[in-house]
Order: sequence, then structure tokens, then C-alpha cells
Amino acid sequence: MKKLLLIIIVIVSTNLLGFAQHSIQSMVFDSKNALPLELCAVRLLHLPDSALVQGTQTNGNGSFMLSKVKPGNYTLIVSMIGYVSSRQNVTMANKDIILKNIQLGEDSHLLKEVEVKGTAAQMVVKGDTMEYNATAFKTVENAVVEDLLKKLPGVQVGSDGKITVNGQSITKIRVDGKKFFDGDVETVTKNLTADMIEKIQVLDQKSDVALMTGFEDNDTERIINLTTKTNRRKGVFGSVTGGGGLDINDGARYDANAMISIMNGDSQTAVLGGANNTNTSRSGLSRGGLGGPSGGLTQTQNFGMNNNTTLSPKFKLGGDASFNHSTNESITENNTTSYLSGSTFTNHSFNNSTPENYAANLRLESEWKPDSLTTIVLQPSIRYNRSFSNSTSDYTYLTGNDTTTVGNSANTGNGTSINAGLNIIYNRKMQSKKGRTLNVNFRSSLSSSNNESYNSSNKTTANVLTQVNQYTKNTSDRYNFNLNVSFVEPLWNEKNLLQTIASASLSNSTSEKNQFRKDPFSSDYTLKDSIYSNSFDNQFYTESLELNYKHVEKLWNVTFGGRVEPSQTVSNTVYGDGTLRDVPTLSVVNFAPTARLQYNFTKKTFLRADYQGRTSQPSIDQMQPVKNNSNIMNETVGNPNLNPSFSHNLRIMYSAFNDATFSSFNTAINLQATKDALVTNSIYDNTGKQYSQAVNSGSMPFNIMGMVMFNTPILAKTLHFMTNTSFGLNQRYGYSKHLNSQAISTDNLILGDLSDTKAYSAGEMLSLTYTGTILEIGARGNFRYSNTKNNLNTGTQVTKDWTASGNLTLHLPYNINIGTDLNYSTLQGYATADQKQLIWNATFDKTVFKNNKGVVAFKINDILHQQLNFRQTVGDNYITYSKFNTLPSYFIVSFSYKIADFGGNGNQRGPGGADFQRFGGPGGMGGGRPAGGFGGGAGGFGGGRPTF
Repeated sequence: MKKLLLIIIVIVSTNLLGFAQHSIQSMVFDSKNALPLELCAVRLLHLPDSALVQGTQTNGNGSFMLSKVKPGNYTLIVSMIGYVSSRQNVTMANKDIILKNIQLGEDSHLLKEVEVKGTAAQMVVKGDTMEYNATAFKTVENAVVEDLLKKLPGVQVGSDGKITVNGQSITKIRVDGKKFFDGDVETVTKNLTADMIEKIQVLDQKSDVALMTGFEDNDTERIINLTTKTNRRKGVFGSVTGGGGLDINDGARYDANAMISIMNGDSQTAVLGGANNTNTSRSGLSRGGLGGPSGGLTQTQNFGMNNNTTLSPKFKLGGDASFNHSTNESITENNTTSYLSGSTFTNHSFNNSTPENYAANLRLESEWKPDSLTTIVLQPSIRYNRSFSNSTSDYTYLTGNDTTTVGNSANTGNGTSINAGLNIIYNRKMQSKKGRTLNVNFRSSLSSSNNESYNSSNKTTANVLTQVNQYTKNTSDRYNFNLNVSFVEPLWNEKNLLQTIASASLSNSTSEKNQFRKDPFSSDYTLKDSIYSNSFDNQFYTESLELNYKHVEKLWNVTFGGRVEPSQTVSNTVYGDGTLRDVPTLSVVNFAPTARLQYNFTKKTFLRADYQGRTSQPSIDQMQPVKNNSNIMNETVGNPNLNPSFSHNLRIMYSAFNDATFSSFNTAINLQATKDALVTNSIYDNTGKQYSQAVNSGSMPFNIMGMVMFNTPILAKTLHFMTNTSFGLNQRYGYSKHLNSQAISTDNLILGDLSDTKAYSAGEMLSLTYTGTILEIGARGNFRYSNTKNNLNTGTQVTKDWTASGNLTLHLPYNINIGTDLNYSTLQGYATADQKQLIWNATFDKTVFKNNKGVVAFKINDILHQQLNFRQTVGDNYITYSKFNTLPSYFIVSFSYKIADFGGNGNQRGPGGADFQRFGGPGGMGGGRPAGGFGGGAGGFGGGRPTF
């Protein structure tokens, strides 16, 4: 019996020992620059026979894991072409092993060969995330992230700072998964330097609620996540730049900017500030309605601070504060032609404006996890805005070729607004059943504004002079409350989930407008104008009930459901003479089905289709049923009978990446149609004056956009080719009519004739880039075709934009870099003769000091003085051609000093990835927390791609 018992113990122990298999993990870095190395070969050999046990490759973060390793003695070999291989003995016991970071040094014999063979792939696709390798796109010294983005295939950066990727707008940018100034695009792209960035990821970011419930909602955004280099993740780093120069008009130009980041364990702080008069807006908050970089001359000053801190494993805190100031000097000449049934109106105007804006913003965010099942998120914010305006205008109106009205106006004003918001999320995972989740989301906002303006206008029609001299004071308040309760219940297993959502919201808006005429005897504005004075109150209620079913498999998942959303609108108005106008309650019920499908053919090939519906409430300015004669030739009329609009949105995407050739293929189509769309009804009298009112469209406008993009490296990855083909159809509606009378009733404005506008567009972009050690060359060609037809106009508006650009950078001895770029464009079919321009810019910089921290640079902008300063806008039934003042050619000499005091390589993180969450994304910025940290997952700063 004892022998039998001993035999059983030996057998059980042997089997237990066989099943006691654990993992070996580590990360691989370049010993010279501390950057992670991707695609290193990792081999585990058994000792003493050197038999291969396992093999793998490092991922994009340089990490790897060998799983299910039995106890024993092994040799671990890590190798990569161009580097000296690493070899170390490993003894596996009954526990997981996390090795120290592995540093690979360059192999001097193979390095030159590797440099000749090429660089890394420009772009890879990882699931539904596009990832650009920043090191494959060279930029000059002192370049910012925006300069880097402009080089990426499929990415376009507009003159207003707006970014689109393959036709889709980017709403926010995060840095290492974290909110950086609440994702304000310009704050990130205009302040962070390009040499900080290792990778640029383009992905769909789910809302905080969707991340907790697992069900995607209507708040998903297309965003960019910037992954910084490993050697920037601990210590103090940044740069300070200052420069000055002259433009061709002998005007002084200056540009100064500073950004300092402090990384200290689980606390990360960024401080930035700048000032310039080179039309560079470094914060979206600084615009405040000012002209963009191509509209006038702009000066900006900005200061901000961002912080993310993990106070304890259960509590995280983050937020930012900023202050921005901008002024703009804009001189604009407009020519607008409006098409009506049987007639044409033309408006020539010359405008001069000098707006000024101050903005201060504070945002806080905290996450508390009292236990492993409960999460509470608190997000308060407040913003203060102060604005001033001063403008003059001279105009001439024509009917056909006959002048009907001439006039001028002068306006001054100032305003103050405060906006505050609070978002609270409570999430509870039920211990009784895995997958069962309760989520409660309460959102509230409050806004208040106070504006005053002075308006002096004169117009002459048929030798009859009309004058307006008035003072207007307008105050408005708005508050909104929304409660959303979501419950997720696993059905027969965890692959099948049912979500039930109930929500209710209230939005209340009030506005009071008092308008006064000048007393001719006292010259004071004391005569109240009862026609244009009023108070307005509006309540908007919405309730919704939604059911969604989700099925999840390894390669695919599908969600479908529907939402019933009734809404009610209650409004009343008291006019200046005491007259009360009540509007009957407007009730609308919308039903929106919801469907989402994602199929992953492989890890890097997927198909996705999703549909969403959304209700949008009209603004208070659109609904307020009062007259507004601040513009004597364009009077707006409110419409309290407006229904909320409801938009249908469908998106289909397909993406594939080839590991063997490093080529990628992407195609997408987006469709949007809007029920009860808010469009403009324009009625003209015989002087050319326009009365404008928002109305619900009887027809459903829609927009279709599609694109196909292919990117591949050629010549052993040194030469890269990209093509992007796009097309679109935009169907717009509006209403307009000409009445041969000056007696138009604004209390009951008639509906004009239907204006039906179809705009077809197509484009093709080709790009070829060469990246070498000494020489970098890029060439890009773009063609854009637009065909616009309106039923009230017998002609067809056809425009063709041809553009070609090239850039060249030389890296010379003695740390000298010379860069130049050329941009040629031909614009055909616009309101004036065909336009051509050739923009030539050049830079020269030299690194100074022994530690290479100083950079002296010379930059000259628009050497040939050919910058065009016009734009053309095609509307529902009009075309506007605008010419404006713009920044003249200039040069700037600058000096930059790089701050770099690193406490290490930032390699304390553990291997592996992390979920992309509100505080941290791909590993976050946490540093050395092996399980979560502030980055929201295993690995601290930057570890792993976003997962959903």
C-alpha cells in the first residue's frame, strides 16, 4: 500500500510539474538612442542540446513574451540585422520571469549595409488602427507635429489647423493615450516638437461610457494618438525658441515658443507658452471667431499647463488650464452672386475688421476605484471668454447689371461669456454574474453671455436715404441636464450581451434683447425700440429608450438594436411693447435603428460597417422669433416652429496590411442624410435686402464621400509610393425668392422657391518620397475636380485645382541642415481669371554647443512673393468670391535651446499593452507601474497599441 501511494504521489507530482508552465517576458531597445526595436527575432533554445523550443518577434513597443515554458535551463537569443545579437542563459522555475531590458548595440560591419537597404515601413495597419512610423518621415530641426503630419500619406492639414485623414475629420489628439489640453488639436500640433514622436496612430476613440459598458455609442470620435519616444518619458525635456525678422514691407515679425515637460514617476506635467505675429495659432481656444491664417494678419499669445497624476492605485487625477489672447486685422473684398428664379443679385462689399479675443479655460478629471468592481469618474470644466469687435463695411447691390442700393456701416461691440460643465459617471460590475454591468451617467452644463453693440448704417435706394443708429444689449442663459442609465446583461453566455438604455434630458434657454435708438436731442441711446426688443424662453425635452444586442466571436462581432426618441419643444416670446406670443408645443418622435459589424479576416485585415442616428436641436438664434437689423441689408428672422433635425450616418471601411511588402490598402465610404435638416430661407426685396430664416427642409439633403488609398515601399523600403483617390456627391437644399416690393412681413415670412444644389467632386493624389541618411526628397501631385449645378442657375460651376509640391532636405557635415520646399498650383474655373502660384520656402539650421542642444535657424517664407489671397465658396444658391489681406513674404532668424535632463530611459515598464482609456492609452505615461499605473494598463508609458 505504501509503495502504491508513493507511485501515485510521484505520478501526480510529475504531471503537476509538467503543467506548471510559465512565461518569459522582456523588452528590447537600441542601446544608442533608447528607442524600442520592433521585429527583432527572439529564440529560446533548450540546454544542453540547443534545440529550438520557441520563437517570436518583438512588437511595436519592443516587447515580447514566450508563454508556456516548462521548467528547465535555456539560452535566450535576441537578434536583428544591423545589431549585435544578445545571448543569455535563463533558468525557468515555477514562476514567471521578467528579464531586465535587453539593449542591442549597432554592428558597425552591418550598419552601412542596413542604411543602404532602407528604413522602416511608413505605415502599418493593426486591426482598426492605422499607425505611421514617424522615423520614416524626416523633418527639419525645430519642426512641430503639424509639420510631421503634413508629410503623412492620406493626411491633410488645412490653413485653419483642421486635420483630415482619408477624408475623415480628426476631432481630438491625445499624447500617449492621455488627454493633453482636452485633446485640443492645435495645442498639440503647434507646440509639441516632431522629434519627440515615435508613432502616430489614427483610430476611433470610444467614449468613457462605451469603454466601461463595451457597447459603442454616438460619442465615438476619430482621433490621433501620438506615441512619444522612450527616451522622453522620464526627466525634464522640452525646448525654448525665440526669433525675429522682417517682411517685404519692412514690418517686424517675431515668433517665440516654449514647451517644458516634467516626468516624475506617476506625475507628468507639461507647461507651454508662446507669442507670434506670423499667423500661427497654437491653440484652438485662441481663435474665438477670428480669421484663420489665410484671413488677415493675426497675433496670438498663449499659456497653458497640463497635468496627469496617479495619487494611488485607486485614484487618478488630471486636468489642464490655459489662457489665450488673439487679435486680427482683416481687410476683405467680397463678391457674392445669388441665383433666384428669374433674376440674379450681386453684392460687392469691402470690409475692414479688427476683432480681439481673450479666453481662459480650466478642466479637471478624476477617477476613483473604491474597489475592484466600482469606478467613479468626475469631470468638471469652466471657460471664460471676453471679446471685442470693430468693423466697417462699404457695399453696392445690383439686380442683374443695374445698381439698386449703395451703403456703408460701422459696428463696434464687446461680449462676455461663461460656460461650465459637469460630467459624472458611475460604473458597477456585478459580482453575481460576470459581464453584468450597471452604468449611470449624469451630464450638466450652464452657459451665460452678455453682449452689447453699437451699429451705425446708411443705405441709399432710388435716391432715398435710410439710416440706422442703435445700441443693442443682449443677454442669454442656457442650462442642460441629462441622465443616462445603462444596464448590460449577458444572456446564455458572455458572447451574447443585451444592453438596455433609458435617458431623459432637459435644455432650457432664455434670451433678452433690448435695443435703443439715439435721442437726437441728448445724443444718448435712450429711445427703446419695441419692434426689435424682446425676451425669449425655450424648453427642449427629450426621452429615449434603447435596446442593443451584441454578439462577440474571436474574428468578428456584431451589434444591432434601435432607439425610440420622442422630443418636445415649448417656446414663448414677449416683445418690447408687451405683446406675448406663445408657440404651441412641438412634438416629434424619431426612431433610429443601430447596427455595427466588424470582421477581422486576419490581425491586420478587417471590414467594419456601422450606422448611427442623432438628433440635433436648433440654436436659440435660429428659433428666436424676432427681428434683427444689425445688418441693414441682411435681416435675420427667428423661427420658433423649428423641429429638431435627425441625421442618419453610415460608414463602411476596409483595411489591409501586407507584412511581407509593408504595403497597405484602405478604402472607405461615408453616407449622411438628414431628416428635417435646418436650411436657410432667403427672401429678397426690390432693393436687394435679404431676409433670412432657418426652416426645416422638406427634402432630405445627403452627402456621400468615398476614398481608396494604397501605400507601399519600393526600392527596398527606401522609396515610398502612395496614391489616394477620392470622390463625393453633396446634395443640398435651400429656399429663395425675389419679391418686387419693400413691404415684406417678417412676422410671417413666406417660403421661397426650392433651391436644389448638386455638387460632384473627385480627386487624385500621388506621392513619392525618398529617405536617406544624407538626402531626403519628396514629391506630391494633387488634382481636384468640382462640378456644381443649381436648379435656379442655367450655368454649371466647374473648378479644377492642380497642385504639385516637392521638398528636399540635405544633412551636411558639421550638423548643418538645408531644407527647401516648392508648391505650385493652378486654379481654373473660379470667378476671376485662372490663378497660378509658386510658393518657395527655405530653411537653414545648424546645431551648436558640444551637447548639440542649441540650434540656430534661418527661415524665409514665400521667396517669390506669389502667395494667393482669395477663396471661393459655393452655397445652396450663391457663389462668393473673397479676396483678403494676408501675411507677406518674410524671414526669421531664430535660436532654440533643447532641455533634456532624463533620469533614465523610461524603460521601467513591464512588457505588454494596455487598454486605450480616458487617462492612459497605449501604456499611458505612468513610468514604472507594472500593473496599470496612470497609463491604464500593464506597462506604464507607451506600452502597446490601443485595444477596444
